[in-house]
Order: sequence, then structure tokens, then C-alpha cells
Amino acid sequence: MNNCKRFTPRVYAGIVLAFALAASLPASAQGKDDLWEVSTKMEMPGMPMAMPAQTNRFCIGKNRKDEEFVPKQGDCRMLESKRVGNKFTYKMDCSGKFSALVDGAITFGDNAYDGRMHMAMKNTNDAMDMTFTGKRVGDCTAATK
Repeated sequence: MNNCKRFTPRVYAGIVLAFALAASLPASAQGKDDLWEVSTKMEMPGMPMAMPAQTNRFCIGKNRKDEEFVPKQGDCRMLESKRVGNKFTYKMDCSGKFSALVDGAITFGDNAYDGRMHMAMKNTNDAMDMTFTGKRVGDCTAATK
């Protein structure tokens, strides 16, 4: 019983952060931009059970930057990023209630990509790993900023 209670705050924090990072932008039907379907899976060392994968859809403009494919909260900022061939690597600093340092990579293919990120929580010694896969599933109209 004590072991279960020990994981509760960590699991809750990890779930909240994972959902926040995997949250999708609203996607409109038919348009000139790309509609992507992304499945995201989160794992925390020591967590007694695996979380089910989350699938979301989002719209990205044709003139996109690689950074737009990185799952992130509004309070995450890119520290560094680099693209070599079809591989994009990055480091982010996320602040707020569940602040973390993030290290990740995305490998792009034809109308698909695979990625991973490692999140080290700043307020605790906890860590979380996330993997994600995306595939282009249609057209949409991206929201303008």
C-alpha cells in the first residue's frame, strides 16, 4: 500500500505533463496544409503500469519549421536545435508547475516521423520518457498566429 501512495504524485505529475505536451492544435477539415495524426506514449521509470498511448490530430502549415513537430506546452522554450539530414535534435526548457529539461530527437520520413524525448523534472529527481509517431492523414487549414 505504501508503495502505491509513493507513486501517486509522480504518476499524476507525469500524466499531466504528458497530456500537456501531447495536446493538439485544432485542425480544420480540407485545406492547403497538412493534417497529422500523432500517437504519443509516456513511460516513467518505477511506475507500476504503462500508460496507454494517446492519439491526437493537428494541422501544420506547409511552410513549417521542424520545431512545430515537437510536443510542447506553451511555457516551453527551445534552447537549441539542429537538423542533419532527416534527423532533428533539440533541447527545451519547460517552466511552470511541472518544469522540466527536455532532450529529444525526431527522424523524418515520407509523410511520417518518429520521435523520442527525455524529460528530467526540475523540482524532483524524477524522469519521464516519451515516444511519438506521426503520419500525414490529409489536408487542413492551419490556424494563423
